[in-house]
Amino acid sequence: MWDKQELEKREKLRVLIVIIIGVAVLLIGRLAWMQLIQGPQYKKTAESNRIRNITQTAPRGTIYDRNGNILVANRPSFAVSIIPAEYNNAAEATPLLAAITGLTEDEINARLAKGQSKAYDPVRLKRDADAAMLAKIQERKQYLPGVIIEAMPVRQYVYQSLGAHVLGYLGSISDDEYERLKAQGYSPNDVVGQSGLEERWEPNLRGVDGAVQIEVNVQGEEVARLGEKAAIPGSNLITTLDVNIQKAAEDALAAQVNRSRGSGEPAQGGCAVVLDVATGGVLALASTPAFDPNAFAAGISNQAWQKLVTDSHNPLTNRAIQSEYPPGSVFKIVTASAALDTGQTNADEVFWDKGVYVYQGWSFYGWDTNGLGKLTLVDALAWSSDPVFYELGRRVGVDRLADYARTFGFGELSGIALSGEVAGIVPTIAWKQATYGEEWYAGETLIDAIGQGYYLATPLQQALLLMAVANRGPVYRPRLVDQVVGPDGQVKQAYSPELLRTVYLAPQHWAVLQQGLRQVVAAGTGAGVFKDFKPAIAGKSGSAETGRGTTHSWFACYAPAEQPRIAVAVLIDEGGEGSAAAAPVVRAILERYFSLYGS
Repeated sequence: MWDKQELEKREKLRVLIVIIIGVAVLLIGRLAWMQLIQGPQYKKTAESNRIRNITQTAPRGTIYDRNGNILVANRPSFAVSIIPAEYNNAAEATPLLAAITGLTEDEINARLAKGQSKAYDPVRLKRDADAAMLAKIQERKQYLPGVIIEAMPVRQYVYQSLGAHVLGYLGSISDDEYERLKAQGYSPNDVVGQSGLEERWEPNLRGVDGAVQIEVNVQGEEVARLGEKAAIPGSNLITTLDVNIQKAAEDALAAQVNRSRGSGEPAQGGCAVVLDVATGGVLALASTPAFDPNAFAAGISNQAWQKLVTDSHNPLTNRAIQSEYPPGSVFKIVTASAALDTGQTNADEVFWDKGVYVYQGWSFYGWDTNGLGKLTLVDALAWSSDPVFYELGRRVGVDRLADYARTFGFGELSGIALSGEVAGIVPTIAWKQATYGEEWYAGETLIDAIGQGYYLATPLQQALLLMAVANRGPVYRPRLVDQVVGPDGQVKQAYSPELLRTVYLAPQHWAVLQQGLRQVVAAGTGAGVFKDFKPAIAGKSGSAETGRGTTHSWFACYAPAEQPRIAVAVLIDEGGEGSAAAAPVVRAILERYFSLYGS
């Protein structure tokens, strides 16, 4: 028999064996767990430390003018980026990066925070880095773990500021945009269109990013390329724009703004719209001052951005569609149409312009206070007689005049494929009561009839008005894109003219309007500027008072007068009289157009 001491020894041994077996089982179980269950995850983590999937940014589509000239393309560049998972020396690296890139530490930290959800995707700090910056990064690479240099395309606006308001610019994707677009494959580091065609055609212009898988060493340097998925470029846009007409418009606008300032006018800026009356194609849409979209392509500095947004001349504003102005005497075309169509006058009636029109004891003066004498409606259009149109406004009435204004498209969006278009104002008795809580005064109808008062319009609306007269009714939606062409050269979408509205007037009434507009240029307020110009054109000048002691200058026309092909509207913001400031810009545009396409 076993003695008591021997039994205790054996019991302790059994307990020890059980413990050893238990520990062994635990170790084996843990090992199995790590190998079988967590093994793939550990493998993925190990490989992620050794293997990188680098996004290859797809080039955006190229934008062309109607003749195949490249307006916007891409060029190769380098970006300074960070792999968040490998950025393990932030305390020392971030101040160094800030000094090299010109970003603040807060800006770097904010971008890193935005990209933390994808720890192995590069967070781009500086796009289009120059050679000096890249050299500094390379020289200090040992102090910048996780900092890499990426090759990537950057947007190139070939003619700098030319067409900037139409073409638009790119900017870093905002948090709201990312939330809205991430399901479509966007990342927090992407750039997206912020205005113009770049914004409205973003889904077409954006390509499909590719990727390259590389193996790196402990220093993060590439040692082998393991695989690659090619990026697919975005689709190209063939626009209706003509770069030559666009340049002629912008050059003439800039020159006239300088001349107006030289003569003592404030001349805040100007704009021009040139439309194909048969299709609605926009040949030119110019606004000055402008900006260079290339400044945004690589990421605009806060200082440069503040300079743009605080500029009192508003270079970021597209005056052609985003600004509203009193339409001035160009609006007399609408008043004449309303009076003719409602039987309030006819081509044979003779008016007497005495230089002042007296109504209910109030005197309303014309631009020539000596009077223009006896005038038919054609003469009144040619010489822009205010007293005649005061009388016609009284006969037609404010609400009926508003009906005709809306028929011509005032107070409505044209639907041009650009963001920010405004509709202007078409006043009525009810509108004034709702807006100001005030009754309508009879004298306000007279002022409205000459394009002053509460009426506001965009330069694009004025061009569409002239299109209606040129075509005797049909108005086409202004269109900027003819075709969307895939990277393989195949046409993905072709766009045809779209009838926006038809203005119905009797043929004899259209004839009166067209004759009056031809006489403006042949013998009236525009004759001096267009002396000896061929072919004959039809147009209307306008001088719209601002209420600040300054005047907006208008001229709108179609050409040729007999077989119209284009409609043009020009505004010089606080530039002076219409025939003196806006008309010379129109002439310069027409000269360039007919030199290219013949008369």
